[in-house]
Amino acid sequence: MSSLETQLAIACPNCRQPMQGQDLEAHTQCMVRVDLCFPCAGIWFDHLESVQLAPAAVLDLLKQINAHRDDPRHDTASRLGCPRCPEPLALSFDLSKAGRFSYFRCPGGDGRFTPFMQFLREKQFIRTLTPAELKQVRLDVRQVLCSQCGAPIDLEHDSQCRYCQSPVSLLDPDAVEKAVKMWSEAANRRRPAATAEAFADTLRRIPFDNAWKASAPAGDRPSPTHFSLQYSSDHRGLDLVAAGIYAIVSLLDIV
Repeated sequence: MSSLETQLAIACPNCRQPMQGQDLEAHTQCMVRVDLCFPCAGIWFDHLESVQLAPAAVLDLLKQINAHRDDPRHDTASRLGCPRCPEPLALSFDLSKAGRFSYFRCPGGDGRFTPFMQFLREKQFIRTLTPAELKQVRLDVRQVLCSQCGAPIDLEHDSQCRYCQSPVSLLDPDAVEKAVKMWSEAANRRRPAATAEAFADTLRRIPFDNAWKASAPAGDRPSPTHFSLQYSSDHRGLDLVAAGIYAIVSLLDIV
């Protein structure tokens, strides 16, 4: 980041360090400016910026989240400050077709700070496993990692994280398939219909594929959203969302 960019950057509501500005594609074929903090795994949206993002922008963010998957993470502070005004941010909840999601909003309406995983849930890229899917995962995988905070979830006894109460979730194959098709059209890169279907088919296999292993730092509770999709004999569990992101980004790079 140049010195001018640093001067113009807003402070992260969590760590107060300069955020990284990004120009992303909007539904109107224009660009919308958002601000990201990878150490805090969150995005700042000014008023209505989140609803303006096109599917291509979400896929672009998937690539960036994957690229920073091994970065050290900051814990969420007890008090988050608005980067636009002196007001503290308020934890808020909303509903999408994929279920409830949360974010931290400015009471004065200046914007909101949304964790990466909550953003993907808002955009319906993440959904909670159905009872049938959860039953199948339990046959193949004993322990998974919470995609929100990184804590281990013992599937034999739990269907949600004991630390942050997030349910066991995965990247939704149908949502990704739809986004890839729209992304291809927007980029004027006419791909065979089978390309988008391949993304969805790959995602559908991930929860039941024991070849995917996730490793996390030592200790009772790993740092938030930390994941590493590499083979490990000392793995703590499988992060279904991280595995999905890794698979989709890998396919995006080769098609």
